[in-house]
Amino acid sequence: MSELTLEGNPEMKQFNVVFGGAISGGHKVEQVKKNLAALFKSDPTKIDQLFEAPQVVLKRNVDYDQAMKYHTALQRAGAMCDVQEVIQDIDQQAAAPLAPPPLPQQSGAHMVGGRKQAVHKPNLQKQTSKKSNRGPLLIVLGVIMILIRVVRIVLFGNPGFMDLLMGGLGVYWLITGIRRVTKKS
Repeated sequence: MSELTLEGNPEMKQFNVVFGGAISGGHKVEQVKKNLAALFKSDPTKIDQLFEAPQVVLKRNVDYDQAMKYHTALQRAGAMCDVQEVIQDIDQQAAAPLAPPPLPQQSGAHMVGGRKQAVHKPNLQKQTSKKSNRGPLLIVLGVIMILIRVVRIVLFGNPGFMDLLMGGLGVYWLITGIRRVTKKS
Protein backbone atom coordinates (compact mmCIF):
# COMPACT_ATOMS: atom_id res chain seq x y z
CA MET A 1 0.00 0.00 0.00
CA SER A 2 2.82 2.43 0.83
CA GLU A 3 4.39 1.89 -2.59
CA LEU A 4 1.16 2.95 -4.25
CA THR A 5 1.07 6.17 -2.27
CA LEU A 6 4.72 6.92 -3.09
CA GLU A 7 4.30 6.59 -6.89
CA GLY A 8 2.84 10.04 -7.42
CA ASN A 9 4.61 11.55 -4.44
CA PRO A 10 7.19 14.27 -5.24
CA GLU A 11 9.43 12.75 -2.55
CA MET A 12 10.38 9.88 -4.89
CA LYS A 13 13.92 9.89 -6.17
CA GLN A 14 14.51 12.28 -9.01
CA PHE A 15 17.35 12.38 -11.54
CA ASN A 16 19.09 14.94 -13.73
CA VAL A 17 20.48 14.13 -17.17
CA VAL A 18 23.83 15.91 -17.45
CA PHE A 19 25.92 16.41 -20.60
CA GLY A 20 29.62 17.24 -20.33
CA GLY A 21 30.60 17.47 -23.98
CA ALA A 22 31.88 13.89 -24.38
CA ILE A 23 31.03 11.81 -27.42
CA SER A 24 31.01 8.04 -27.71
CA GLY A 25 33.58 6.05 -29.64
CA GLY A 26 33.28 5.94 -33.41
CA HIS A 27 31.46 9.26 -33.67
CA LYS A 28 32.77 12.56 -34.98
CA VAL A 29 32.01 15.77 -33.09
CA GLU A 30 30.36 17.48 -36.07
CA GLN A 31 28.06 14.52 -36.72
CA VAL A 32 27.08 14.33 -33.04
CA LYS A 33 26.29 18.06 -33.09
CA LYS A 34 24.03 17.54 -36.13
CA ASN A 35 22.36 14.57 -34.43
CA LEU A 36 21.72 16.60 -31.27
CA ALA A 37 20.36 19.54 -33.28
CA ALA A 38 17.89 17.16 -34.93
CA LEU A 39 17.05 15.42 -31.64
CA PHE A 40 16.35 18.65 -29.77
CA LYS A 41 15.00 20.47 -32.87
CA SER A 42 17.42 23.24 -31.99
CA ASP A 43 19.64 25.80 -33.63
CA PRO A 44 23.21 24.53 -34.28
CA THR A 45 24.66 27.51 -32.38
CA LYS A 46 22.81 26.40 -29.23
CA ILE A 47 24.22 22.91 -29.68
CA ASP A 48 27.72 24.40 -29.99
CA GLN A 49 27.15 26.07 -26.61
CA LEU A 50 26.42 22.63 -25.08
CA PHE A 51 29.89 21.49 -26.09
CA GLU A 52 31.58 24.63 -24.77
CA ALA A 53 30.09 24.42 -21.26
CA PRO A 54 31.79 22.14 -18.70
CA GLN A 55 28.46 20.50 -17.82
CA VAL A 56 24.88 21.21 -18.81
CA VAL A 57 21.78 19.73 -17.19
CA LEU A 58 19.65 18.73 -20.16
CA LYS A 59 16.71 17.42 -18.13
CA ARG A 60 15.98 18.14 -14.46
CA ASN A 61 14.06 16.21 -11.82
CA VAL A 62 12.74 13.30 -13.87
CA ASP A 63 12.10 9.78 -12.67
CA TYR A 64 14.58 7.01 -13.39
CA ASP A 65 12.73 5.59 -16.40
CA GLN A 66 12.43 9.01 -18.02
CA ALA A 67 16.13 9.74 -17.35
CA MET A 68 17.09 6.44 -18.97
CA LYS A 69 15.00 7.29 -22.06
CA TYR A 70 16.96 10.55 -22.44
CA HIS A 71 20.23 8.67 -21.79
CA THR A 72 19.42 6.16 -24.55
CA ALA A 73 18.38 8.85 -27.04
CA LEU A 74 21.58 10.80 -26.40
CA GLN A 75 23.66 7.64 -26.77
CA ARG A 76 22.08 6.93 -30.14
CA ALA A 77 22.99 10.46 -31.21
CA GLY A 78 26.60 9.76 -30.16
CA ALA A 79 26.64 11.92 -27.04
CA MET A 80 27.74 10.67 -23.64
CA CYS A 81 25.67 11.82 -20.67
CA ASP A 82 25.48 11.14 -16.98
CA VAL A 83 22.33 10.35 -15.00
CA GLN A 84 22.72 11.82 -11.51
CA GLU A 85 20.41 11.36 -8.57
CA VAL A 86 19.05 14.60 -7.15
CA ILE A 87 20.11 14.80 -3.49
CA GLN A 88 17.08 15.06 -1.22
CA ASP A 89 16.63 15.92 2.43
CA ILE A 90 17.12 13.07 4.91
CA ASP A 91 13.38 13.05 5.71
CA GLN A 92 12.60 12.66 2.02
CA GLN A 93 15.17 9.88 1.60
CA ALA A 94 13.58 7.86 4.40
CA ALA A 95 10.26 7.90 2.53
CA ALA A 96 11.78 7.19 -0.90
CA PRO A 97 12.11 3.68 -2.39
CA LEU A 98 15.46 1.98 -2.99
CA ALA A 99 17.75 3.52 -5.60
CA PRO A 100 17.71 2.06 -9.13
CA PRO A 101 20.70 0.05 -10.32
CA PRO A 102 23.78 2.07 -11.32
CA LEU A 103 24.42 2.79 -14.97
CA PRO A 104 27.00 0.54 -16.64
CA GLN A 105 30.32 2.21 -17.43
CA GLN A 106 30.92 2.85 -21.11
CA SER A 107 34.06 3.12 -23.14
CA GLY A 108 35.01 5.67 -25.75
CA ALA A 109 35.57 9.08 -24.16
CA HIS A 110 36.98 11.66 -26.53
CA MET A 111 38.77 14.96 -26.41
CA VAL A 112 36.39 17.88 -26.81
CA GLY A 113 37.60 21.46 -26.68
CA GLY A 114 41.13 20.32 -25.80
CA ARG A 115 40.01 18.50 -22.64
CA LYS A 116 39.42 14.83 -22.08
CA GLN A 117 35.81 14.22 -21.12
CA ALA A 118 35.03 11.50 -18.61
CA VAL A 119 32.69 8.77 -19.75
CA HIS A 120 30.72 8.44 -16.54
CA LYS A 121 31.19 10.49 -13.39
CA PRO A 122 29.28 8.97 -10.50
CA ASN A 123 28.20 11.38 -7.81
CA LEU A 124 30.58 10.37 -5.00
CA GLN A 125 30.04 13.34 -2.70
CA LYS A 126 27.24 11.64 -0.76
CA GLN A 127 28.98 8.24 -0.71
CA THR A 128 32.29 9.68 0.52
CA SER A 129 30.70 11.37 3.53
CA LYS A 130 28.96 8.12 4.53
CA LYS A 131 32.15 6.07 4.24
CA SER A 132 34.27 8.54 6.18
CA ASN A 133 31.94 8.23 9.21
CA ARG A 134 32.55 4.47 9.37
CA GLY A 135 36.10 4.74 10.71
CA PRO A 136 35.26 4.16 14.41
CA LEU A 137 32.91 1.31 13.49
CA LEU A 138 35.65 -0.41 11.47
CA ILE A 139 38.09 -0.04 14.38
CA VAL A 140 35.62 -1.69 16.77
CA LEU A 141 34.86 -4.50 14.29
CA GLY A 142 38.57 -5.07 13.71
CA VAL A 143 39.28 -5.37 17.43
CA ILE A 144 36.32 -7.75 17.88
CA MET A 145 37.55 -9.98 15.03
CA ILE A 146 41.06 -10.10 16.48
CA LEU A 147 39.66 -10.93 19.95
CA ILE A 148 37.51 -13.71 18.50
CA ARG A 149 40.61 -15.14 16.86
CA VAL A 150 42.55 -15.06 20.14
CA VAL A 151 39.68 -16.71 22.05
CA ARG A 152 39.37 -19.46 19.40
CA ILE A 153 43.11 -20.17 19.60
CA VAL A 154 42.99 -20.32 23.41
CA LEU A 155 39.94 -22.64 23.41
CA PHE A 156 40.78 -24.87 20.45
CA GLY A 157 44.57 -24.72 20.35
CA ASN A 158 46.24 -24.82 16.95
CA PRO A 159 45.04 -21.96 14.70
CA GLY A 160 43.14 -23.06 11.61
CA PHE A 161 42.08 -21.39 8.41
CA MET A 162 39.11 -19.60 10.05
CA ASP A 163 41.38 -18.16 12.73
CA LEU A 164 43.77 -16.81 10.11
CA LEU A 165 40.90 -15.42 8.06
CA MET A 166 39.33 -13.67 11.08
CA GLY A 167 42.67 -12.29 12.20
CA GLY A 168 43.49 -10.97 8.75
CA LEU A 169 40.05 -9.44 8.35
CA GLY A 170 40.28 -7.91 11.82
CA VAL A 171 43.67 -6.33 11.07
CA TYR A 172 42.39 -5.03 7.73
CA TRP A 173 39.31 -3.43 9.33
CA LEU A 174 41.41 -1.99 12.14
CA ILE A 175 43.91 -0.36 9.76
CA THR A 176 41.15 0.89 7.42
CA GLY A 177 39.26 2.39 10.36
CA ILE A 178 42.37 4.13 11.70
CA ARG A 179 43.11 5.56 8.24
CA ARG A 180 39.57 6.93 7.90
CA VAL A 181 39.63 8.48 11.36
CA THR A 182 43.03 10.10 10.84
CA LYS A 183 42.11 11.28 7.31
CA LYS A 184 39.06 13.08 8.73
CA SER A 185 41.11 15.28 11.08
